[in-house]
Amino acid sequence: MSQGVCNPVEFKFVCPLPNGLHARPASQLAEFAGGFASELSLTNLRTGAGANLKSTLAIISADVRSGDECSVRIVGTDEESARAALRAYIDQSLPFSDQPLSAPDESRKPIALPRALAHLTISYHSGVAVSAGIGKGKAVVIGGMHLPEALEEERAEDPKREERKIERALAAVRERIKGMLSRSMSPAEAGVLKAHLAILDDISLSDKVSQLIAEGRSAGQALIEAAQHFISTLQQSTSAYIRDRAVDLQEICLRVLEELYGSRFTAPALQLSEPSVVVAETLAPQQLLSFDSRWLHGIVLEYAGTTSHTVILARSLGIPTVVGVKDAPVLFSQEHDVVVDANRGLVIPNGTAAIQRFYDRERRVQEARQNALLRDGYGRAATRDGQRLEVAANVSSGEEAIVAFANGAESIGLFRTEMLFIGRDEAPDEEEQFSIYREVARSAGKRPVIIRTIDIGGDKPVPNLNLPAESNPYLGFRGMRIYQEHRDLFRAQLRALLRASAFGRIQIMAPMVSTIEEVLWLKAQFAELKQELNETGISFDENIPLGIMIEVPSIAFILDQLCTELDFFSIGTNDLNQYFLAVDRDNAKVAALSRVHHPSFLRFLRHIVDGVHEHGKWVGMCGEMAGDPANLPILIGLGLDEISAASPQIPILKQKIAELSAAECRLILDRMTSAAQVKDVEMLLAEAQSQVVEQALLSTDLVIVGSDSETKEEAIRELVDALYMAGRTQDPDRLEEVVWQRESAYSTGLGHGFAIPHCRSDAINANSVAVLKLSKPVEWAALDGKPVSMVILLAVRESDANNSHMQVLAKLARRLMNESFRQELGRLERPPEIMAFLSRELELGN
Repeated sequence: MSQGVCNPVEFKFVCPLPNGLHARPASQLAEFAGGFASELSLTNLRTGAGANLKSTLAIISADVRSGDECSVRIVGTDEESARAALRAYIDQSLPFSDQPLSAPDESRKPIALPRALAHLTISYHSGVAVSAGIGKGKAVVIGGMHLPEALEEERAEDPKREERKIERALAAVRERIKGMLSRSMSPAEAGVLKAHLAILDDISLSDKVSQLIAEGRSAGQALIEAAQHFISTLQQSTSAYIRDRAVDLQEICLRVLEELYGSRFTAPALQLSEPSVVVAETLAPQQLLSFDSRWLHGIVLEYAGTTSHTVILARSLGIPTVVGVKDAPVLFSQEHDVVVDANRGLVIPNGTAAIQRFYDRERRVQEARQNALLRDGYGRAATRDGQRLEVAANVSSGEEAIVAFANGAESIGLFRTEMLFIGRDEAPDEEEQFSIYREVARSAGKRPVIIRTIDIGGDKPVPNLNLPAESNPYLGFRGMRIYQEHRDLFRAQLRALLRASAFGRIQIMAPMVSTIEEVLWLKAQFAELKQELNETGISFDENIPLGIMIEVPSIAFILDQLCTELDFFSIGTNDLNQYFLAVDRDNAKVAALSRVHHPSFLRFLRHIVDGVHEHGKWVGMCGEMAGDPANLPILIGLGLDEISAASPQIPILKQKIAELSAAECRLILDRMTSAAQVKDVEMLLAEAQSQVVEQALLSTDLVIVGSDSETKEEAIRELVDALYMAGRTQDPDRLEEVVWQRESAYSTGLGHGFAIPHCRSDAINANSVAVLKLSKPVEWAALDGKPVSMVILLAVRESDANNSHMQVLAKLARRLMNESFRQELGRLERPPEIMAFLSRELELGN
């Protein structure tokens, strides 16, 4: 204990994290606490469990769940500064320390076999789909991962020699993980590897190992005993999130044992050389990363939590994964090929032609749907009446930028550079930054890349900058406000950006600007560095645009002055809404007031956009509001020049923009800004959603001629898939089931070779007619007992109040009684002809 201290300080907090203090937020909290000399401890007041706040494992073991009240006790020479800093960190940074990761769709329950397979005698196994997709490949069964029980036969040498052994082994594993971290391709992968480094360096684990070595254990014995102690603690947690972390500790210990004993306790690395589905009891994160991703087409696990790091990585890598399949290694040990249907939660031995046929169709449908989204997404986004709205991406690395462009991003609307500075002992120098920015500019080609200068401060601690802890960091020393004090760091970044501008269309944007004086200082630095580069003959873009984020309300009232100094603006709605409504969005008692749909906020946004445009300048939006397709009527109505969102959202945003009318959006926004309450705005927004899906009932992509469907089940699925590929339903399984509900009540086979299945469901986005002309008639249990050669599906929205489907259905039924109508429809072979004929005869209004 520190000398001369007799009055420990304490404070309490309530855990704000939805999944509690698990490995990743715990490792960041432990890293932050490790920067103080004082002894810091945490007590979970719900359970009474205590923890060393500098130990990731100890924090995890304290089983702190969302809403748990905890106390922090600090004793030592720097206890006052530690208390202030920790208090600020827990209040302002801890809520953001667990980056939301894509979660499994828990609303989708595991279902039985698809309709097209259900009538066949097929064995299958169900589990929980945790990473969507369909994978096929050779079943590769691997053994489970287990720590050896003990090393009873081993005799310990001198404790100091045993300590040196374990230190060398830990160092070797540490370097190996750091190497993987340097090559990591995604934030999810980097986060998992950082959590593993934190476990490896955990003070409680090393203390326990040292204690056991001092008691006479060998290095290996001490490691196994210490690991089992913590694994047992983790496994007793009532939180699945905490229990899932036991696998991480198990893997870390096996890697260290590998350094101590070679491959005695671990199987050799698995080499995949053909399309494969890995089947195991459990799979550790680093095991997964060791596989050749070109051949890893699916994963089936008997044990794994939906929040385990292995599952998080599988999702990040896009590997179809099903977990919770009982006795999976035994079930599939004799199978050659299996299908992992991770859209439904099924694993099926791929032994029959029917299975092959069904999943080949599924694969083609998924590819066609993705290609359609990307094809539509590669163009310039515009509303159906021609108003342009550029769709850009928010990214944090060059790798993310490449993915964004592959998803159809027209530009990069926000490149967050702070990620280059966080989690390092030293800030990146000018050369390192130049290399990164240059590669992003090159990968973008002629597309613009808006790079935001470093945005850190009291709420985003960077240890190497030694920024002071603040009682209210959101209003404190952050963003551009730190630049003058850290002038060298900022100028190094600005020089790197200017140099990189010679390789592409870079634009520079500063965060957290609140005054014209800050802008003038920024421009002075800009001018000085340009002159330096000119004097030294270094190339750069002389006309590189300079802009700022609009996050502080004061900026909105000096736009006339700013527009004479700057080239562009981007609205950061997260902070702007927080400051505008004076709401701490992380304070549960007032968070409900933080609504971007508040009429006053919408008026404020309109004031900003109109004000910028009045002076002929460009304005985009890069906050969360811009990434939600439901907000598009507002964003288009505002007349923004660009919206910037996460890469996966880009195809759907562009598709939705194309469906909207800018003129209608402006009228809707007028009504919203005149509304009195948030609920009124949200009702108008809901109405706008139903307006956006209006489409022609029939289009040529919904007419299929020469179908090879062999059964009624296949024919109905093919029609539903056509609607899915056309973007008229996002949930084909649900739509198919609704069609079958009607079909199970009575056959829709009207006779004369025609069937007209129909349904009402909001699983369809737009009222639709789809036509299928079969190569060979299929049995349909029709009224005349004859097979069906033409199927016309009518799908209408449940919320359609016009009952229009009944009118179309009745008209179609009447026409089908007419022989000349049937003959003409049977004669036509080209989709445009069929569409034109039906549109005319049924008065579809296409």
